[in-house]
Amino acid sequence: MEQAKREVTERLEHAFAFLVRALEAINRKRVYPLERAHYLLLLQLREGPASVSSLAASLALDDSTVTRQIAAMQRLGLVRKLVNPTDGRSALIEPTPRGAAGAEAMQAARLERIEALFAAWPDADRAQLATLLGRLNRQLAATLAALDDKPCGQDGNG
Repeated sequence: MEQAKREVTERLEHAFAFLVRALEAINRKRVYPLERAHYLLLLQLREGPASVSSLAASLALDDSTVTRQIAAMQRLGLVRKLVNPTDGRSALIEPTPRGAAGAEAMQAARLERIEALFAAWPDADRAQLATLLGRLNRQLAATLAALDDKPCGQDGNG
């Protein structure tokens, strides 16, 4: 790797390490109306009722993980199960009014905090960051999909 490219890669590695650390620290200090996992599932359900498998796939999780989260969300009154009209052996998950309201409240709080965080940034910089983060998320999804196709420990990356 040429020196300039290596220096940029090192800067990215450092930036990611501290970004993740800062986000974790901020998350521990914030009070939100929902757990993050519940919020993400409820966001997916805005498109309409979905199966556990489709929710798991959309969030790159195991079905068993989503099943446990859905059970907890049912106990909290955030979601309910419906009979799947195309396969009576399975269920579809949909948000309850309480779950939808909780997701709306959480999104409003998050948007307000993001707006405050970037208030001093020019609009063009904010837009560029949003574009680059979208690109990064697509690349991460593709990388994860490729890893899912390989045996554990066979990714060839560090």
